[in-house]
Amino acid sequence: MIGSSVPGNATATEVAVPGAPPSDLGAASSPAAPALVALRRAAPADANLMLAWRAEPSTRRYQPLRPLTAADLRARLAEQAGRVVDARLVGDVKWIVVAATGEPVGWISLRDVNREHQLGAVGYTIGERFRGRGFATAAVRALLPFAFDAADLARVEAIAAVANTASRRVLERAGFRCEGIARALLAIDGVRVDHARYALLRSDWRDASTGKHP
Repeated sequence: MIGSSVPGNATATEVAVPGAPPSDLGAASSPAAPALVALRRAAPADANLMLAWRAEPSTRRYQPLRPLTAADLRARLAEQAGRVVDARLVGDVKWIVVAATGEPVGWISLRDVNREHQLGAVGYTIGERFRGRGFATAAVRALLPFAFDAADLARVEAIAAVANTASRRVLERAGFRCEGIARALLAIDGVRVDHARYALLRSDWRDASTGKHP
């Protein structure tokens, strides 16, 4: 998955609380509130479920997804599972988005972490039958404490296909600002697609969390 060029239709529902696994002990959490979703670290056992979400037509419409076997994905998830989300994090980490009912509804990732510049990117996929319920927006909001507090990032970036208005709304509701259009950024099914570039700064996120306006 590249950036956040994924469909994630969501309503502006307040705030989700991340569920931190043992490897994330000490990671920051969102303020206590009725949780629309929780996040748990993705494990090799989640591979088949994630592959099913990847195969959905609306997901593939906006993502340049490469062929990936269950064995390959399980190996990646096993490698990522050992990474602690703290100020030394490098690389990618994935979480499963779990609804309040306990049902998995999608996944979200913190990826391309660059320690020198304190940068990272967010990407997410919500299963087709779970869209329109606020899960994507809640998942992005739940991820931000891990990115800004636990991983000590200063800036989180995302991209969304210009035509993917649902994913763009998710990012905007989570506080990201559009910084421009990257023309013909990615090739999807042989067609070069324009993408909107988004970013959220830690300073803006903290101001919003305390009621200040940037």
